[in-house]
Amino acid sequence: MSLAVKKSTILFLFLTILSLTFGSYEIQAASAERAFQQAEKELKRFANSRKIKYRRYWIEIINRYRQIYLRYPESSVAPRALYRCGRLYEELYGYSGKKSDLKRALKYYRLIWEKYPKSSLKELALKRAIFIYEKKLKDPVKALALKKKLKTLAKNISQSQPASKKASKTSPSESKAPKNLNTNNSGRLLAFKIGGTVKQIRHWSGENYSRVVLDLTKPVKYKAHVLKAHQGKPPRLYVDLKPARISPYTKPSVPIKDSFLKQVRFGQYRKDTVRVVLDLTSLTDHRVFFLNEPARLVIDLYNQGPSSSPGVSVAKPKIINGELSLAQQLGLGIRRIVIDPGHGGKDPGCRYGRLKEKYIVLEVSKRLAQKLRARLGCEVVLTRTRDKFIPLEERTAIANLKNADLFISIHVNSSPNRRAYGLETYYLNFASDEEAMRTAALENAASSHSLSELQDLLKNILLNTKLEESKRLAVAVQKNMVSQVKSRYRRVKDRGVRTAPFIVLIGTRMPAILVEIGFVSNRYERARLKSPAYWNTIADGIAKGIEEYIKSMKVATLP
Repeated sequence: MSLAVKKSTILFLFLTILSLTFGSYEIQAASAERAFQQAEKELKRFANSRKIKYRRYWIEIINRYRQIYLRYPESSVAPRALYRCGRLYEELYGYSGKKSDLKRALKYYRLIWEKYPKSSLKELALKRAIFIYEKKLKDPVKALALKKKLKTLAKNISQSQPASKKASKTSPSESKAPKNLNTNNSGRLLAFKIGGTVKQIRHWSGENYSRVVLDLTKPVKYKAHVLKAHQGKPPRLYVDLKPARISPYTKPSVPIKDSFLKQVRFGQYRKDTVRVVLDLTSLTDHRVFFLNEPARLVIDLYNQGPSSSPGVSVAKPKIINGELSLAQQLGLGIRRIVIDPGHGGKDPGCRYGRLKEKYIVLEVSKRLAQKLRARLGCEVVLTRTRDKFIPLEERTAIANLKNADLFISIHVNSSPNRRAYGLETYYLNFASDEEAMRTAALENAASSHSLSELQDLLKNILLNTKLEESKRLAVAVQKNMVSQVKSRYRRVKDRGVRTAPFIVLIGTRMPAILVEIGFVSNRYERARLKSPAYWNTIADGIAKGIEEYIKSMKVATLP
């Protein structure tokens, strides 16, 4: 065989192998694209079905995309399939609340930027990972590391823009994010218009009052309706949440079985509507309102009018050491006072170095409780007696369930202005000024946006709140507290009585106030706040204020 023939044979074989290779690659690419589009159709059906309530179906869908990546790792579809896996695990976390789902999402995002560094989805994957670390896992260190990586990527892209345009001609599927992979500002897939997810229910129940709280992943719209007792059927209250879904981890019914609230039931009433039904034996009044950051719906139920005083004729007067207490002598029925030491547990409140609000207010509250028992002879209940986290809405429920006659919440203030100092007392109403709004944001652990929503909420609930009594109590406490502190300390400022939308005061059925006993951010008051002597002085002042309020109420009721 001549040399020329050998060369032509080798060339022919090479071209044949090359054509077969490219032909195989094109066939694989087409197969990968078909598999991806089929998975997309299944995803759309899944998103609009009842299967979305069950974890196993989520995993089935995720595995469809995972198999595409494993079967066609060299195709342009592979990073798209990985991105879908990550996004679906993120969505699943909204239902499950399991951090392991977020970690799986991160695993798939990481595969994109590590295995497919030239993919246009690398930037999206980095952004999603940053969002998870920053907003969900609260890991700013890892978020910062990825932000640096993202910044470097953006810089490289801007420097090599002409080259990327060339690349886009040869690989159109990599030049832009595939259809339906875009996300809205909240980070959800546009295919999922499921709104908020009902995660869990919490409740506190008593003889004449119950509070039910629904925890959600995000704000939703709601409508409440009452079905009156009819033809032997007891009354029911139901609330429709929209757009919303029920988490597969939420029990369909929660038995409560108190004197008038029997159970709470959930149902996916419509594709985008969750119906919550409260089965009752009786109902006098109710109140439903939404609180944000975190998102939750609060339902207050009353078996007697909320304006009625729960403590006036409950029990016979208690005789202490052969004598009636001051409150009982005055005939005002002030038998029980609830003191609320702010914050606690994972919520330290205001802090400066090792000095934390949660410890200071607990010490002051314990001393105040002792003084009130000694002065008035009444029962005093603390919402917490140790370093324990209690949600704001639970503190209010404790006061209502205990049939308290007064509610006093104790707090420490802080300000960006280190010169700010002084004592102030609040009662529930619209914010009186910007400082009051800032203080409410601090104690509510909320943004100014959610506070403006609270302002709107107050329009609907203030009619049933004891505003005038709360104001009188605040005035008496503020005056006596300032006077007591001034008698022992210099540089004391009376910041007066103010109003603001404090969550802890919303829904109270008795006169309720919030007392700020000093600024931890001010060096003079910070030194005092460390001192047991100051704690005693503050407790003395508040106790005297409460006593004065009781006496003034007696005078006001005389003919």
